[in-house]
Amino acid sequence: MEKVKDWLRLFRAQTAPATILLILTPYLTAASLYSFKTLCVSLFALLVHWISFGHNSLLDTAMGYDLKDPSKRHHPLVAGRITLQAAHNVIHWSLSALALAAILICLHFSPNPLNALISIFIWFVFGLAYNSGLSKECILGFVPISVCFTAAGSFGWFLSHNSLDYIGILYLAYSFCVILFQIGWSGHLKDLSLRERSNFLIRLGAEIKEKNGAAYFSPGKAWLFAWLVKGLNLLFAYLLLWRNYTLVRLVITVIFSTLIISFLHQLTKPRRYLRNRELLLMSIMEILSIYLVPWLMLDPLTVIVLEIIGVVYFFGVNRWIWSAPFPKV
Repeated sequence: MEKVKDWLRLFRAQTAPATILLILTPYLTAASLYSFKTLCVSLFALLVHWISFGHNSLLDTAMGYDLKDPSKRHHPLVAGRITLQAAHNVIHWSLSALALAAILICLHFSPNPLNALISIFIWFVFGLAYNSGLSKECILGFVPISVCFTAAGSFGWFLSHNSLDYIGILYLAYSFCVILFQIGWSGHLKDLSLRERSNFLIRLGAEIKEKNGAAYFSPGKAWLFAWLVKGLNLLFAYLLLWRNYTLVRLVITVIFSTLIISFLHQLTKPRRYLRNRELLLMSIMEILSIYLVPWLMLDPLTVIVLEIIGVVYFFGVNRWIWSAPFPKV
C-alpha cells in the first residue's frame, strides 16, 4: 500500500479535482452530468492530471532541480523509493496512450473535432514545454503553463460545443488568470527561498529575510502583480455573472470574492514565513478560485455534486498520502 501512495505522491494526485472541474465545467454547460460520455471525460481528465503532474515531478528530479530542494527530500523519486527508470516507463508510455485516447474522445464526442484536437495539441505541447525546463529556466515560465490549462478548458468546451461564444471566452480568460496566479504567485512564493532564476517574484523585489532567527516575507513590488492578476480574475467572474445572472449566483459570487480578497491580503502582506501555513493558504485560495466559476455556468445541483466530490477527494487524498490537510510539496 505504501508503494501505491508513493506513486500517487509522484502524480500529485490530490489536486486532480482542479483539472477535472476545469474540463467538466465548460463541457457540462451543454451536456449531462449523468452520462457515459461524462464518465469517460472525467476519467480521462483524472488520468491526464496524474500523468502530466507526474511528468513534471519526474523531469524536475531527472534534471536535478528537486535534488537541490530541501522541501522535496521526502518525495518518492528524490528519496529513491521509486526509480527514475520505473517513472520514465510508466509516465512516458502513459502519455503516449493518453494522446491516443484524446484523439478518440475528440472524434467520437465532439461536435467540432478539429477545434477539440487543436485544444488538445496546445494543451499537451505547452505543458511539455513547461515541464521540460521552462518552469525552472524562464522568468515567464508561468505563461506557457497558463496557456496549457486554458487549452484544457477549451478542450472541455469543444467536447460539447461547436463554436466558442462570449461565455466560453470569459470562462477561458477566467481560467487563464486562475493558473497565472497559482503558478506566477503561489508557486514562486512557496519556492522563494531557493532563489531560482525563473522566480518572477524575486525580480519584483520579493524576498525572505531572517529576523530574530525566524523567516519573514517581504513582498517588495510583487504584491502589485498578485492584485492585478486576481483583480482581472474577479472581473471575468463578474462579467460571467452579468451574462448568467440569478440572485443565487450574485450571493455566491459576493461571498466567494470577499473570501478571495481576504486570502489575497493574507498571501501578499509582509509576515512571518511559515511554509506549511503558506501551503494551506495557497490551497484555500486555489479551491475558492476554482470552485467559484462552476456556480456562474452550471445549475446548482450539478455544482453541488461536483464540488462535494472534489472537496472530499482533495482533503481525503491529502490526508491519506501526505498525512496532512494540504499537499506537502
